[in-house]
Amino acid sequence: MLESVLMSAHTDICEAVRRHYLFASFDEGDFDRIASAAKVRSLTKGEVLFHRGDVADSFYFLDRGLVELSLIASTGEKKTLEVVGPGRTFGEAIAFMREHKFPVTAEALQDSVLCQIPNQPYVELLQSNSDAMMRLLADISRHLHARVREIEHLTIQNARSRLISYLLDHISETTDNDEATVKLSMPRHVIASRLSMQPETLSRLLRNLTDEGLVSIEDRIVFIHRLSDLRLYD
Repeated sequence: MLESVLMSAHTDICEAVRRHYLFASFDEGDFDRIASAAKVRSLTKGEVLFHRGDVADSFYFLDRGLVELSLIASTGEKKTLEVVGPGRTFGEAIAFMREHKFPVTAEALQDSVLCQIPNQPYVELLQSNSDAMMRLLADISRHLHARVREIEHLTIQNARSRLISYLLDHISETTDNDEATVKLSMPRHVIASRLSMQPETLSRLLRNLTDEGLVSIEDRIVFIHRLSDLRLYD
């Protein structure tokens, strides 16, 4: 069940929001004005935060959990556009658009805690502070370039290379003997959608890597046996 309370100052989630690039350009007084209007919301796994077409009068900072942003194709198939992890925001671009409606559906993949930031006071502060606006534009440009490189990476690579890149990007632990561990925090069908492949393709590629002795899998843990060999395919 979705619950919400006003965000208290000087809490961990407030400090995390303060460090995010969307807010780092504000002075303490301006940030306090935004923080006083923000709410902390809790979602249980499987709960929908908003549907495509819902009125978007706020955007969100994810403190804990995972949130899937998706669309339903004309065929009825759900397409995962992005999985948002802790420390990231989503929905902020709509604050600057003419039509304030969410273009995607947001669903919690895990029990999650978010901060809801209303659009109006945020935009009003930017309109009255040109220095903060310019600093924000610089930060957004850097993040945009990073996302463009990610899209290019996914477009150029084949399915096997995309999977290997994903595993290498999500290594949680390494050892001195060329081994590593990857924890699959998302369901496999979500990972497959994120990598622009079918779940069956993902399963087949993981089996191939296992048959080749490069990895072994136990539940949601992938053990990489020869990290240097796997990197040759990246």
